[in-house]
Amino acid sequence: MPVRVGGWFLVTRRRGLTWPALGWMAATLFALTAFRNTAPGAPPVGSLPDHVAFFRAEAIIALCIVVVVATGIRAEEPRSH
Repeated sequence: MPVRVGGWFLVTRRRGLTWPALGWMAATLFALTAFRNTAPGAPPVGSLPDHVAFFRAEAIIALCIVVVVATGIRAEEPRSH
């Protein structure tokens, strides 16, 4: 949820490529794997709970990063007069 809110804020405010925010989103994307592997009773990779929770969260974060980067690039393009 925080990544979606951060992405929404960056996209709606037309902030451009905000590198600290993108770094935070990318760190969250890769940190989820470490959290998943250290959780007690972690389901095996590919099981139904894994698809329902982990892969969906990874997909949402990756989609937010792509949307923020695409919108940021468009916001930073020089405008021709």
